[in-house]
Amino acid sequence: MNTWCAENDMKLIGFGTVGSGILSDKSLGRSGNLSKREQNTSSLRMYSATAERFCGGDWSLVSLLLNTMKEIALRKNNPNVSIANVAQRFVLQTEGVGSIIVGVKSANHVQENLGTYQFKLEEAEMDELRRIIAKRKGPKGDVWGIERGLV
Repeated sequence: MNTWCAENDMKLIGFGTVGSGILSDKSLGRSGNLSKREQNTSSLRMYSATAERFCGGDWSLVSLLLNTMKEIALRKNNPNVSIANVAQRFVLQTEGVGSIIVGVKSANHVQENLGTYQFKLEEAEMDELRRIIAKRKGPKGDVWGIERGLV
């Protein structure tokens, strides 16, 4: 879809870029997905299921992604850049994406999200993340496959 949009001068709007906080510093060092108790919102339940499909039940791939995002954030030499900012920046710099929708639970999140616009990812950093994402077990198929029960 990204390539088609780029070729047809259309842009996608990305959402769920931090997976309800799963792709953030708070998940760094986790040994597994969120417990049922921690999945206390519909969004967390949905993104926890997506994380499970992404890694095929083995959290090591999610850990690798989080650790790599943290390393990239630290390379930016900016205390305002976090894992969540790297995740958002990755989506923003993906071909065919024009903007992202960012959910915020508190005023602190507004300030934290400003870090996304204080740096750019180098192509080598985008490639680092793409290599990890390419190892995913799922979800496969088009963007609505999960919604249709196909994935």
